Amino acid sequence: MTQRTHASELADFDQGWLEVLEQTPFARLVLALAGLTRFGQRPAPLHRLATVLDRPAEETVALLEENTTARIEDGLAHWDDPFPGDRVRRTIYVGDYEVAMKSGCAPDLFFFAAVLDVPFRVEDTCATTGTPIRVDFVPNGYQRVDPPETVTALVPLGQLREVSGASYEQINASVCTHQPFFASAEAAQGWLADHPGGHVFTVAEMFQRPWIAYYRDEVGPLIHPEPS
Repeated sequence: MTQRTHASELADFDQGWLEVLEQTPFARLVLALAGLTRFGQRPAPLHRLATVLDRPAEETVALLEENTTARIEDGLAHWDDPFPGDRVRRTIYVGDYEVAMKSGCAPDLFFFAAVLDVPFRVEDTCATTGTPIRVDFVPNGYQRVDPPETVTALVPLGQLREVSGASYEQINASVCTHQPFFASAEAAQGWLADHPGGHVFTVAEMFQRPWIAYYRDEVGPLIHPEPS
């Protein structure tokens, strides 16, 4: 594959990802909840959540009830169990606050870094070798990754498009379970062979994806508006 052809294919891949994400309402919902509640540490006013989603309060509540474990009490959204599931895939730490990530995928973490206003770290293991992986995220970036060669897997566009607009539960089962961290591109070769058209990116390359920048620029300011 020539460099120009590869660049064109990658541009199509990135554009396709953004299109599917924008057609899937819960994607922005989960980002809004993560940013406003800091992974469930504090409740978020329902009106703030509705503003981020650009939806009436009633629609926001319905979307929330269909796709998350959050609950509304006295006009506040409480996200008690952000990532429900049967097995811990990775663990998020915000200071001393610990969140077991039993659903969701490695790419989610880059979206969270794009909209959160606090640093957090993630501890995981390579899906192939079992090598411990740690990534220290900061708002809109990262500070440390160990091993430095760690990559994130993203499924082929066709697989992603099959669940466009689906619920969190459906996408978690069909897509998120197939998007782990690997300790290196070499460790991901088996995954790439099983997912033709998929991609793996280093941590630095993930932050170069235009859809990460889109949510940083479009959603981040709604979650953390500048003081008037």
